Parts: sequence; C-alpha cells; structure tokens
Amino acid sequence: MGGFTPPIPQDDSDWEIRVAVLLSLFLQMILIFVGPVRKRSSSPVPRFLVWSCYLLADWVADLALGLLLNNMGNIGGKSSSSSSVSQLHAVGLKRGPSAAVSNADGSSSPIIFAFWTPFLLLHLGGPDTITAYSLEDNELWLRHLIGLLFELFSASVIFFCSLKGNPMIPATVLMFVVGIIKYGECTYSLYSGSVDGFRENILGPPDPGPNYAKLMTEYNAKEQAGLDAYDFFLIFRRLFVNLILSYKERKISQAYFLGRADVTNTPARAFQVIEVELNFIYDMVYTKAPVAHKKAGCVLRFLASACLVSSLLIFFFHRDKGGILRVDVAITYALLLGGLALDTAALAMLLSSHRMLVLLEKTRRLAWLETAVRSVRPQLRRWSERTSQLNLVSYCLGKPDPSGGVLRRRLGGPRVVRALARVAETLRVREIFDDFFFIRREPISCRQGQGESQVQQKGPLLKFVFDGLKARAVKANEEEHCRGEGVLEQLHDRIMEKLKQSTREAAGKDEHDAVIEEKVKEKLAVLKGSVNAVKKEFDDSLLLWHIATDLCCGSTEPTETAYEMKLIGETLSEYMLYLLIKQPEMLLATAGIGLLRYRDTCAEAKWFFESAAAWDPDHGDARRMLLSVNTTEAPSAVKGDRCKSVLFDGVILAKALRDLGEDLMWEVVANVWGEMLTYAAGKCRGSTHVRQLSRGGELITMVWFLMAHMGLGDMYRIHEGDAKAKLIVRDQ
Repeated sequence: MGGFTPPIPQDDSDWEIRVAVLLSLFLQMILIFVGPVRKRSSSPVPRFLVWSCYLLADWVADLALGLLLNNMGNIGGKSSSSSSVSQLHAVGLKRGPSAAVSNADGSSSPIIFAFWTPFLLLHLGGPDTITAYSLEDNELWLRHLIGLLFELFSASVIFFCSLKGNPMIPATVLMFVVGIIKYGECTYSLYSGSVDGFRENILGPPDPGPNYAKLMTEYNAKEQAGLDAYDFFLIFRRLFVNLILSYKERKISQAYFLGRADVTNTPARAFQVIEVELNFIYDMVYTKAPVAHKKAGCVLRFLASACLVSSLLIFFFHRDKGGILRVDVAITYALLLGGLALDTAALAMLLSSHRMLVLLEKTRRLAWLETAVRSVRPQLRRWSERTSQLNLVSYCLGKPDPSGGVLRRRLGGPRVVRALARVAETLRVREIFDDFFFIRREPISCRQGQGESQVQQKGPLLKFVFDGLKARAVKANEEEHCRGEGVLEQLHDRIMEKLKQSTREAAGKDEHDAVIEEKVKEKLAVLKGSVNAVKKEFDDSLLLWHIATDLCCGSTEPTETAYEMKLIGETLSEYMLYLLIKQPEMLLATAGIGLLRYRDTCAEAKWFFESAAAWDPDHGDARRMLLSVNTTEAPSAVKGDRCKSVLFDGVILAKALRDLGEDLMWEVVANVWGEMLTYAAGKCRGSTHVRQLSRGGELITMVWFLMAHMGLGDMYRIHEGDAKAKLIVRDQ
C-alpha cells in the first residue's frame, strides 16, 4: 500500500508516549469501577475522585494522541529535518532488528506506535458506567460529535503516515472499528441523556401502555421489585422532562402503592421500587445504557469485541516481534488485554443490571441465567441512603458535632476550627471548609437480612414519610400545598388544651381567666403565624422552625413515645436547613432571600454568643442562653425590619412549643417538618431531581417520586377519559 509523505518529524520522547498511553488505560480501568460510586455516596470525596478521573481520562487520551501526531514523522523513520525524502522513506521501511536498533540510538520512534493510535479513540469513548458527569455534559453532545470527527481525522493521519512501515495494518484497521464504535456509543448516549434526546425517546412510537392485569397480579417477592419498577419507570420517566401523566396511569400506580397490603404494610417494598426506578433514570442519563439495552447496541458490542479479539490474535501470531522492543510488546498486550477486560467488566455489569434482569425474567429460555446472575450479584446500595445535616447553632458556635468522624473530632477544637476558618476565608474556600466540619451525613435506613430481603427495614424516618403520604392519598386530600398548617389544624384541640394547662400552671391561682385566655391566643398565633403562607415566606418558616426545633431539644428527656418523633424532627430540621443553604435550587425559596436571612441570623447569633466567649459555651449552654432572653416584645418591634435575622423569632416559637409538653411538642414538630418536606418536594422540578442522582441522591427526591406514585402533586392534571400526556411549560 502507498502512503503520503509525513511532515517534518519532531524530537518528542518515546517514553512520553508510552507513559501517556498506559496512563490513559489505567484511568479507564479506574473509571469503570468508581463511576457508579457517586450515586451511592453523598460525600464530596468520592465525587471529587470521579470528577478528577473523568476529566483526566479525556485529557490524557488527547495528550497521547497529540504526542503521536506531533511525532508521526519519527514513527518508523529517521529524525532529520534536513534529510531527503528518499532517505526518510528508506528508514520508514525498516523492519525487524534494524528497526529496533534505529530506535535504540534515538533516531526514530517504534512503528508499533501507529497500532496504539486507535486505542486512544477507544479510551475517549469512555467506559459504560459514566458518559456524563453532570446534566450539562449531555447538552454538549454535538461538541462531542465534532470532537469525534477531529480525533478520527488525527488518528487517520497518523495511520496513513505509517502505512509504508506498518506490519500491523489489518489489526490497526480492526482497532479503528472498535474505537469508532466506542466513541460513537458515548456520543449517542450523551444525546440520549440530553433534554431533547430524553424527550424524543419518551415521546417515540405510540405505546399501548403497561398491562394493567399484569401489574395487579401477585408476583413472588423476589421478582416483584425489578418487574414492577421497570413498568413504572416506563410511565414516570416523563416527569423528568416536565411532562404530566394521565388519569389512567394515576389509577394504575395508586392501585399498586395504596391497594396492595404487601406494599402499604411494608414501606421498604415501596421504597425499593422507587430506588430501582431512579436507578433506571440514572443509567439513562449518565451511562451508556441507552445504547447497551438496544438490539443495535448489542450488535455493535459484539462486533467491537470480535474486532478486539481478532486484533489480539493477529498480534499474538505475528512472527516478526523481534523488531519491537520488549517494553512495547508488553504495552501492546496491556492495551489489548485491558480492552478485553473493560469489555468483560461492562458485560458483567450489564448482565447484573436491573433492566437486564427484567428482560431475562420475561424470557423463559433465559430464566436459568437470571437465577445464576441473582445468586452472584452483590447487594449494593442504590443511593447514599443518607441525609446531610447542618445545625445553625453549632455553626455559629464554631463547634462541629463530635459524631462526624475521628479526624473531625481531633481537628474540631474551637481554636483550631476558628484558625482554619480564617485560613479558608482568606483562600476563598470557606464552602469546602464548612462542608468538611459542619455538615454531617446521617444514615436513614437500617439494612437487615440477606439477598432480596435485605431491605425489610427502612428506619423510622422513611416509615414516617410513607405513612404520612399514604394517609393523605387515602383521604384524597386536596390540600397538597400545606407546609405545617394542616398539622396545626388537625391537632388544634389538643394544642389548645395543653396551652391552657401550661399557661395556667405558670400564671398561678391569682391570674384571671381572661388574661390566661389572651396569653393562650398569643401563643397559638405564634404557632400558626410561623407556617402561614401569607405572613411567612417558605425560607422564613424553615429557619424559624429549625431554630425552635434545636431549642426544644434542650428540654427534659423525652418519653419513649416522643423519642422517635424527636429523632425524626431533628433529622428533618437539619436536613431542610442543609437544602436551603447548600441546595437552594431544590426548594421553593430563592437562593438570594434564603441565604440573606441565614447570613443575618448567623451574624446575630455569633454576636450574641460572643458575650459568653470567655467561658466557651457548648451547645447546651447556647440553648439555655437563648431561652433566657426576655421575648415579651416582638423582635421586629424593637429592631425594625432592616435586619432579616429570625433568631429571636425562633426563640419565641420554641417557648410556645415547649408549653405543649414533650409528647405533643415532638408530635407537632415532626409532623410540621414532614409537611414542609413534602411541600418542598412537590415544588421542585424534575430536572433538578435528576441532577442529584449523580451526587448520591437526596431524600427529597425519594419523597417527590413517591408522591407521584401515590397520585399526589401537580403532575396529574388530566381527567378520566383523557389519556394523553401534555407538556408543562414552566418558568426557567
């Protein structure tokens, strides 16, 4: 075969190319295994590892391709900018030992470098477990397509420049096929994960819909979670591109989640289905699942693997390896075997995926394979199963919670924390500092048993959420926008009775009934005003109740009945504050107002605690200090409305709550937070929830999706008889 004359060769080091190619392979091996870790962890450390490898993998592959392109005149030829074309061609034809000698004295690069070029296209295609790090990466699919054309052109130039001296032309062509397939898979997956691609897939060919009779059939416990989850996934994936659902689909979902005793009596079963569905969404948006689960994708996978095996055999039986340095032979085998290992790992992950298990269950001839896969499939978390916690008082005191880990306990002394905070402020990394010291990640589920029965216990918080949503759905409660008002209305009589009792005990026998009645009305007005949507914005109510909840923790030891509610109330309080400050886009509140109130409140709290800095108060001391403040006058009447701080408004609310007694107080607190959580979940856009799936997932996403399955929320706006989905146009 003929070729064309390469440009004037450069003097780049051959070892730079070897190192870059091996590093590119190494990063691919890391990514295929650490890619899925980010959906199971909410900690920033694993996400940083995945992000670093994700960026570095493309950068190293591009670097290696650039080095090869810059050095293509040296590949198999003598490096001399003044040599004649005939001399360059003569050296380029060198094979066997003479070529090795030529490379040994530094006059040319090994011809095997040309064979390595298509492997870089394969690496640029990335592993199956991660194609996009964030949603924004999917929207750049067209840029990725243009990149494919340029990378392919560069690799082709290197290949054609080495035609005269390349003994591995057939194997190189086969590897080009593999590289193009892998790169093309990545580009198509990015397009499928974009908003336009995802919507196009959902609104594809007409679909008769799921089989209602099948959904209502009793499957055994092992089959049920996977099969039902996939059927519901086909319905509810529309919500992630802001489509709404029909009356018929609502009834199907409610029949399963509200009409079946094995689901309604076991919240773990319902959450298991939700988790599997969200995993399907994650795979469709962030991995190569859109390709891997299609017939065309399977054919391309088989073709790529066949070409890879063929290239390995060609190289293995190639007789003239004496002209290739041993280190280059080893690297070539590493690339070939590494590519096969990546394909094998991808196949194993594909077979063990929930979606493939659903397909195997539906195919009688492959039922044995489904059983075999389940027997060896590791039982991993489908999301982080943790909530991030942020406490305002601890933050203002500069004292992290000691339960946050050994390193935090050792570095968490007040002086050390303040010193590190000043350094972080100077370096403009205060957010990272706060994330490490003041944000805790607490588990919210308890795993018991083995195999498919491993998630029978989901902890009190998830059971509390499930029971609350089930009660609303069963009652067909249309008050879906309650954020605490519903709880206070429901418990009004008990609250009034407790307030009268506690106020009378505090006032003494000589107090007139009219005065007591007036005080009770004031306390009741404080409770209702704190959650009133007209008087208080959502972020205002959230901060008020967070401060009040923390101050309620300083009361007497709760009874056994109230202890569980206390844990739920504390967890939701600190979780909602975390969302307000660190994930404001997930709440109805705007980032500006919520953050402004939080900053003003923190500033006032720090100023207040500085008065006792000499004796270094702890969290309990801080609570007692706040509760001892005279709050007979409203803060706004004293300070005006210039400052947005709600610190002492929260103190007033806490004093009213503490008059309810331990049992009723924590019942009110927990249920108010439950309503706030569901209120915020229903107001969050589907695309925002998708973004969180790559960050370990959020409890608020689970709640939002469960609400949709129970028929709650504004995603159902179609009456009986109208079965088409309509597009919601929302403000961006």
